Amino acid sequence: MSLHPPPETSYPYPPPEKEKSIPYPAQPQTTSTTTAHSRSPSPAPAYATSRTLHIYSSSSWSTRHITIADADRSHPLYTLTKNHGGLFSSKPHMTVTSAQTPALVVGTATFHSMSRRVELEFHGQGVIFEPEGLFTRSHGYRSPSSGGERLKWKCEGWGHDLVLVNSRKEWIAKFDAAVWAMKKLGKLEIRDGGIVGQALDEIVVSGLAMVELERRRRNSSSASAGSGGSGGGGC
Repeated sequence: MSLHPPPETSYPYPPPEKEKSIPYPAQPQTTSTTTAHSRSPSPAPAYATSRTLHIYSSSSWSTRHITIADADRSHPLYTLTKNHGGLFSSKPHMTVTSAQTPALVVGTATFHSMSRRVELEFHGQGVIFEPEGLFTRSHGYRSPSSGGERLKWKCEGWGHDLVLVNSRKEWIAKFDAAVWAMKKLGKLEIRDGGIVGQALDEIVVSGLAMVELERRRRNSSSASAGSGGSGGGGC
């Protein structure tokens, strides 16, 4: 047996170069459990910062005069005045004016003792605020500032909170009641803080009308329960 190494192979052309090793940084090994849907989330709608209005009564025992203040709570935006003169009181029963210009009537609401329909006015333009169903705690109207789109206020859960939604069931505004407060009635959160002008006026007037509707319903339910009726439930 020959112990000499075999002769080198002769190539008729230059021998192939060995593959060079490129020093890439080591990558950590991870195990992903994310699904395809969560890897590509749908972009959220582009809204401006939400805006919160605060609603206060002039006294702890009466809601006849109400102030709606801006987010800083020190700048009144609207003033609401109720007429509690009974069934034969002058109409409208609820008037909302501009806090900066008291003579400017932003909107009104007229209620009916034998009907759940409410007559609203936004800057003099009348719309019908009517129940969405026989046994529902929701009311809707055709919004003049939204080209006639139907908007709906409805109860949320079993408390006193309310939410305004559009025809696509997207929420526009929410009313959170301050149940245990003395003078504060609640706060109104506007999803899109860029809403101003008549669109904001509509939200405020219709929202306050819905709050008043719920107050009347609870009073009626309490009266029925006191006289042996069944009483009312939540939203």
